[in-house]
Amino acid sequence: MKTPGHTLSKMIAGILVALTVSIAHAQIGGDVIKAKVPFDFSVGTRTFAAGEYSLNSLLPRAMLLRKQGGQVVAAIVTDSVQSSEVQKSTKLVFNAYNGHYFLAQIWNEGRNTGRELPKSPVEIEMAAKHSPGPQVTLLVADRR
Repeated sequence: MKTPGHTLSKMIAGILVALTVSIAHAQIGGDVIKAKVPFDFSVGTRTFAAGEYSLNSLLPRAMLLRKQGGQVVAAIVTDSVQSSEVQKSTKLVFNAYNGHYFLAQIWNEGRNTGRELPKSPVEIEMAAKHSPGPQVTLLVADRR
């Protein structure tokens, strides 16, 4: 039997998801990065199949990851990261461990600041068990 607290928690989670999606649809003028990721990858504790995705800013520290059809598959909390050089291209950077890829950074062409994802417990565990491979940089051609 479900407790009232359990039902309330589900209602609150549903409201938060609805608000997130509403805010995302209401956003105007934010950068949208479209990328075809050729390998399975993880964001936080979730793994996504290779395919076409888009990323767009939601709030100063949050981004939405969408499948090709526009369905939101993840809300991503990010931190700011700075480079000494202005980026020459828009790119996604992935950390690799034993054939597993984790989205690590998001950079926009013409800027020296980007977004960095905190390492998830899953990535930290993979890093402890396996030597890190080289970072994989995916250049993004489609940005609007």
